[in-house]
Amino acid sequence: MKLPDGRILGYAEAGDLKGRPLFLFHGLNSSRLEVNIVHEQMLKSGIRVIGVDRAGMGLSTFQEDRRIVDFVDDITYLADRLQVDHFSVMGVSAGTPYALACAYKIPHRILSCGIISGIAPVFEFGTEHMLKENRIFIFLAQKLPWFVRPLFWLLEGRFSQDDAKADQFLESIFNTLDDVDKKLIKNTKARKMLLNTFRESYKQGSKGVACDGILAFGKPWGFSLEEINLSPIFFWHGEKDLAIPVSMAKTMAKKISGATFKVYPNKGHLSIIFDRIDDIIDDLLRGYEQK
Repeated sequence: MKLPDGRILGYAEAGDLKGRPLFLFHGLNSSRLEVNIVHEQMLKSGIRVIGVDRAGMGLSTFQEDRRIVDFVDDITYLADRLQVDHFSVMGVSAGTPYALACAYKIPHRILSCGIISGIAPVFEFGTEHMLKENRIFIFLAQKLPWFVRPLFWLLEGRFSQDDAKADQFLESIFNTLDDVDKKLIKNTKARKMLLNTFRESYKQGSKGVACDGILAFGKPWGFSLEEINLSPIFFWHGEKDLAIPVSMAKTMAKKISGATFKVYPNKGHLSIIFDRIDDIIDDLLRGYEQK
């Protein structure tokens, strides 16, 4: 879809295309194709899920000097074009600030907000208990942002368009995570979906992905959690998540008035969306009913 400023905004729809609308904001190294992971459950539950590529990833045009809150304007325009007046939003991992930005900026249009394996504003929260690899990346994003783009290309982007190398890289990432997530990558269907959305994020190169990482982890988000005035907001987190500590997510939820926090034992950073999506949908549906 073409935006008023001439940029292209890439999006994909899945689930029940005549159902209740939900915008899904993907994680880092991912894309609009993340909707395929939840297609079957959303179809069964009567939810129309809309995944949107952020600037420079997938099909979306790169945007210089963008801010997290700017993305809300893109979502509002897309919703208007799709004739969707009110909708829910869900952020997965690094998609968290974008879902919360919608809750902050356009609460009058949001039915409910959900956060899966959510990252926190590390400028405020710090990086205690996070994986060493994540702490290093966050340090670079905050102190040496100019180094992040070539680093992304060196470590990830150059592998993304080669089937075998991308698959090997994806497995190496999973090997840094918890045992539950390591088992997930052995599932052929899950592996294929994750590989497809990973490769799509680098379709235009590493610039967009690097910028996305810097915005999520290297800069303030542009609003405080305490400023969010929306109900209901749900946080779902795996107890075994090594990428984003459950304690960090719990503290974040406490800063938002009325937010509900749920922790799932024996689930990790990614396995939660594959294994507990039915529970997550049940919560979202209750959110629709409350409105």
